[in-house]
Order: sequence, then structure tokens, then C-alpha cells
Amino acid sequence: MAIATLDPIRNYQTPGAFDYRLQMATKAIGFSGWVRSAREILQVQEPRLSFWHHLRFFPEQVRQRVMLFLNQQFPPEVAGLYQALLIGSMVNISPQLVEAFKDNGCMHVLSISGLHLSLLGLFAVTALTFLLKRSQRLLLHCHVPTLALILTAPLLLLYTFIAGMNIPAIRSLVTALLVLFAVVMRRQRSLIHLIAAAALIVLALTPLALFTVSFQLSFAAVLAINCIYPRLPLVIAGPEPRSTPNRITRGLLVLQSMVYVSLAATVGTLPLMLYHFNRFSLIGPVMNLIIEPLLCLWALPCGMLGIPFLWIAPDLTRLICTLGSGGIRLTIWIAEAFVGFPYASIWTITPSFFEIILFFIILFLLLHQGRTIRQLSLTLVLMVLLLGSFTHALWYPSKKKEMIVSFLDVGQGSSTLLQLPDGKNILIDGGSQQTERFDPGQALIAPFLWRQRIWRLDDVLITHPHKDHYNGLPFVYRHFRPRRLIINGDDGEEPAYGQFLETVRKGKTPIQVARAGDKLQEDKGLLLQCIGMNGLGTDITSWSTNDRSLVFRLQFGSHSFLFPGDIGFQSENRLAQHNVTRRTEVLLAPHHGSATSAGPNFMAAISPALIMVSAGPASQGTLPAPEHLEDWQQKRIPTLVTAQQGTTTCRTDGKTLHIRSFTGALQYFEENGEEGTQHSTP
Repeated sequence: MAIATLDPIRNYQTPGAFDYRLQMATKAIGFSGWVRSAREILQVQEPRLSFWHHLRFFPEQVRQRVMLFLNQQFPPEVAGLYQALLIGSMVNISPQLVEAFKDNGCMHVLSISGLHLSLLGLFAVTALTFLLKRSQRLLLHCHVPTLALILTAPLLLLYTFIAGMNIPAIRSLVTALLVLFAVVMRRQRSLIHLIAAAALIVLALTPLALFTVSFQLSFAAVLAINCIYPRLPLVIAGPEPRSTPNRITRGLLVLQSMVYVSLAATVGTLPLMLYHFNRFSLIGPVMNLIIEPLLCLWALPCGMLGIPFLWIAPDLTRLICTLGSGGIRLTIWIAEAFVGFPYASIWTITPSFFEIILFFIILFLLLHQGRTIRQLSLTLVLMVLLLGSFTHALWYPSKKKEMIVSFLDVGQGSSTLLQLPDGKNILIDGGSQQTERFDPGQALIAPFLWRQRIWRLDDVLITHPHKDHYNGLPFVYRHFRPRRLIINGDDGEEPAYGQFLETVRKGKTPIQVARAGDKLQEDKGLLLQCIGMNGLGTDITSWSTNDRSLVFRLQFGSHSFLFPGDIGFQSENRLAQHNVTRRTEVLLAPHHGSATSAGPNFMAAISPALIMVSAGPASQGTLPAPEHLEDWQQKRIPTLVTAQQGTTTCRTDGKTLHIRSFTGALQYFEENGEEGTQHSTP
């Protein structure tokens, strides 16, 4: 019995972030539980259970037994990869090794797929046929190979349950069962029809699967192999009828087939990979030729042969799995050796739906038989159009008449993106809560920037060196190469901040220490200026890190924004003394709206028309402080909290200001600063 705190499954409400709630919904999971300590897990006497209850949990018991055995017999990395191959669990694979597989374009090898079920089916049919042929009665009264196929189906079903019933496994199971059915019924088999039937059955069981990454990539890869592979030109021609190729020719034909299959799957899933993950591996087809045989033709068969003996001869299981671990160890060495290889993995912006459709049209035209000059010319024009549409922001930044300010939902942290009318992109802060498996820069900030079709940042501004304001920036820096980094000059109390600055210096990116009065960006009707805290007195060096935050003010036309970092009462009073605070329309609440900030004098001087609070869901009831929230409500100042309304975008042409949150809340303000209509959409 476990004592747990239940909470609805939540998403970060930031465009581009992974939809965890949808993934859980496909498994009919709506809540998560948090167990605070081992003392809240109590062992109780299990009641007498029915046969069907035992049968229901049998696959999970097998899964846990296999996982425990592998953890006891092998080092963590070897055991983690074995578990991924055999039971579809990747929880024990380190984030570094997962990233290595992604970098090498081999992540799909760790998912339960058709290859797993094909090997299991081959072993099962071979073993069952051998055993059944030992019976003279069966040989006389039935067709033994057909009976072996029928008996293989329950084994495939059981293995899919043990593997966790994920979408690729279900797709492979349905396809395999349909193939078995076609063979038993002596019907012709068409792969394209099997794929369509498998998709229909999966969607009938789980309609939400249509919108998941695993469904789209799994079926796209199989369709691509079926449609693209047969149309690729042969470098090495097959043997003539009634002729037997030599071993070298057979080997080259197998190698060519493996390269073409990998290439077809890569090309067919490329737009979806970029849409969901913003990356693809240039060395993927080559690395698959090396890693797939090691795992799928060495380690996986050994594991599948050994695991059935776990309950009757564990020593034999250990011996067979140890033989297979050599393939896993070699795979780990190769995967880690190619990590960081220049241009091995390419990160890009998110393609639009127009670009995705255009890509598949071009692919169809290239593979279509009987190409004419007109068709080739059309294909070339479309390719140029696609390339120009996808990369134009690199060589011709689009200029627009409006400015966009986006307050990102990054949980308990802060990050704000400024998209200026002249095409420049500026990021103010970029941090949140961080764990070994969660980098806010990679999971939230970068996907949002790519969704905005931003290739490179012009400036990155760090208000102060606290993790919840900068720990996502190392990833952002590596992939968006800002032209300038602006800081407050503090060394910070955290070693990670110093390491980040050292990385920036090695990258030869200019670092500027901002002071009050510095104009960071200035254009027609636009001014981004630092108004504190550097330059507002020599005594601030003894203040807290929060109170030494940089404060920025952005003005465009008649609308203004204030970004005060984590300053408190002390810094707010100093700003007032130097008369640098003035009426501002949109205020990012200082220090996430804590009780030690946003004092009455400061708020009176600012007189905001809208207050944004960047805070996480775990801080509700504390941030923003209840007394602040009550005061702002009494003054009828609209307040949006990222934990509730999600990422909020403000658009202004200098005259009107339109505000839209992730949840659909809409507001606008006229040129005179008065609030216009305000409403919400579901």
C-alpha cells in the first residue's frame, strides 16, 4: 500500500513542448502520484485473488522478473539496453547514452518493433514445428506448420503485453497476426493493406494515438520502406534467374538492401522528425548499418533465447545473455565514440504544414516513373521553393510592422522572448527547475524558438546568475549562437554559471556588462534600455544577488514593458530615487510576484495595465503572494500567471496591444493605454 499525493497530469503550456498529457491519455492515465519517502510504502497481506486477476498481472510480473535479473547480472548501461530490447523499458538507460543514440540516429532500435516480433515468431514457429512433428498422430491428422503458426499467435500477444503494449509494439503485433492469418487462410499478402489494417485497428482501440509521435513515426517509417525502397535505383543488380550469386555478391546485395531500407525510413520520416524533434542525424543511415546488426542480430536473439529459461535454468539464461552482452558493450562504445562528431546531428526550425506537404509532393515526383522534362522542371522549382521557404530567415530576416513579446511557461523560472520589428530576436533569461533528465533549454525554450522559426538569437540577456534564470541557456547558446551576451557582471554563487560564461568566452561571443542608461536596441519608435541596477550606486555590490538584477524597459510606440528580474523592496526604492520608474503598460512581476517585491510605491510609479507572473504550478498559493493578488484584483489590474494561463504573447504595432495566452485568454489595449475588450475562449 502506498500513500501518494495525486495530481492531474500537467503539460508545460508552451508551444513546441512535449505533450505529456496526450501521451498518458492514450494509456487512459489522467493522474500521477508522488510518494514522498520509502516510509510511505507499506507491505500488507495480499488478499486471495482470482485466477483472472493473476492472469491480468502475469505479463507485468514477467516484466519485473526480467528487469530484476538483468539488473543483478550486468552493469547498469548493459542492463538498461537489454531491458529496452527485451521488455521495452528505457528507464534504466542514462540520459547521456540516450542522447548518444539520438545523435547517431539509432534511437528507434531501442523500441519494440516488427523485428522483435519477427525473431520471436521465427523462434516459436521453428521450435513448435520441431516439437509437433514428434507426434505421429498430429502428422497424420493435421497440417503441422499451420498448427505451429496458430500456436505462435498467443506467444506474440503475450510478448506484446510484456513489452508494455506501446504503439509500435501494437502495430507490429497486429501486422504479424494479420500475416499469420493470411498464411493460415492461404490468402495473398499485400504489405500496404496490412499496414492500413494495422493502423485502423490501432486507432479503433486508441483513437488518440493518431496524434502521438510514436504512431506517426512508426507507420510513416513502414510506409516509406514499402513505397520508397522498391523504387530506388540498384547500384548492385541482383542475379539473373536460375543463377546462384557468389558470397561476395550476396553480401553486397544484403548491404545494399540495409542501406536502402535505412535511407527510405530516414527520408520518409524526415518532415515528422523535424516537426516533433527539430533534429535529424546525417550519419544515421551509416550508424544503423553498424549498430542494428550488433543489437538486433546479436544481443536481441541471445536475450530472446535465454529469457524463457529464466524460471527453470537461470544459469543457462545467464550464459546466453552474457554472450549477447558483447554486442551491447560494443554498441555502447561505438555510440559514445561518435557523440559530438561535427554535423552528425542537425538541429533545425519547425517546418510548416505547407513545407511538409511540399516535401512529400517532391518525393512523389522524384519516385514517379516515366519522368518528363516538364516534371523534372516542376520538381526543381518546388525544391527551390521549399529550400527558400525553410531557410529564408537565415539569409533574409523578415521585417514586420509589429513587435512580439512572449512570456514563456517554463515552470518555476523565467524566460521572455522579444521579436523586434527589424527582425532581431532577443531572449531575456532562460531557466527553470532542472533535473538529470530535464533541461529547460532543450525541452521548453529551444522548441519554442524553433516553433517561431528562429535560427539564431541576436542578444541573450541574463538579469542575474540564479539557476531559475539561466540554467537552460547553455543548450540555447550551443544551438542559437547569440551575437551578444548581456549580464550584470556578478560572478554568481553557482559553479555552473561560471562554466557557462567560460563556454561563451571560448565561443568568442562578446559579453557586455550592462549599466543603467545603456541603450541595447534603438530603432524607429523602439527603445530597449537598461535602467538598473548597475550604475545606481556603489553600495549595491553588497546587496543580495536578487537585488542586483538587471532591470530592462522596452518601449515601442505608445506601449511599454518592464522586466525587473528578481529585485525586491530595496532595489525598487533605489529605482524610485533615481526617477527611472515611470508608467509601464505590461509588468513582469518582480521576483515571480513574491511578498518581498512589488511594493506599493513601486507599483504606484509603474501603474501597470497588465501584470505577468512567471511561476510554476507547485508555487500556486505562494507565487504570486496572496496579498499581492488580492491588492491587484481590488485595483482591477488583470493578472496572468504562466502556470495557469501558459505562455502569453503580446503583439503591438505601437498603437494597439493584443494579448493572447496559451489557454485562449484575450485582451487588447488602445493607444491611450485604456483597456479594450477582454474575454476568454475555451
